[in-house]
Amino acid sequence: MKSYLKHIFYPLACLLFSLFLVFILFVSGFELACYGNPSYYRQEFQKYQVQEALLENRGESIPLSDLEKVMGETLRYLRGDRENLIIPVSVNGVEQNFYQEDEASHMADVRVLFTLSLTLRMMFFLSLLAIVFLLVILEHGRALAILGKGFLYCMAGFLAILLLFFLYASQNFDQAFTQFHLLFFSQGNWSFDPALSRMINIMPEEFFADTALRILMHYLFLLVFPFLFSFFFVKRAKGWGYPKEV
Repeated sequence: MKSYLKHIFYPLACLLFSLFLVFILFVSGFELACYGNPSYYRQEFQKYQVQEALLENRGESIPLSDLEKVMGETLRYLRGDRENLIIPVSVNGVEQNFYQEDEASHMADVRVLFTLSLTLRMMFFLSLLAIVFLLVILEHGRALAILGKGFLYCMAGFLAILLLFFLYASQNFDQAFTQFHLLFFSQGNWSFDPALSRMINIMPEEFFADTALRILMHYLFLLVFPFLFSFFFVKRAKGWGYPKEV
């Protein structure tokens, strides 16, 4: 029984614990990056001169404050805090709904993906607590050392994969961006012409590249904490009377 726990159940529990935690922190990092600082979008709009792009590509003048309102309400929509994307803005002095039908359709798909991620985060959090609870019952204080050591092993492989993906995406962002959309939005309603779409003018590809990097930075910041805790528990194992091998 002890051999089964040590060689099969504990490694599996550590792997699931690590995967659940990685997903939880990624979604949380995404939220922090996208929802934590509303002024970020104003800075990006000014950086990429989106008002000028709208005027050049569509002959439309929209106040910057209206574009900020669009972004804020869109973020609320994506997390399920509003029911639709009927967001009126001033276009050449005339009030119009910002989103067109095809744009709203794509954003509805994004909403499904994001709200699913939020639901999975809660499910994985509860599952993570269940794993910790079960290991504490089986091993008492040793559970923290077991999970800490398992997390560090799992993260060594995960960070290597993340580094490779980052290097690939930083050199081939266009291709990575396209592959991401083909994977998650296979219905094909994600490609837009700047002459026909307001949305792609205020959220160009460069904006998504900046935002992806911002999400990554927040994600790595959050990962620091479980790393520190894991090192602490593994290092303190002897002092707490844990055996060397767990």
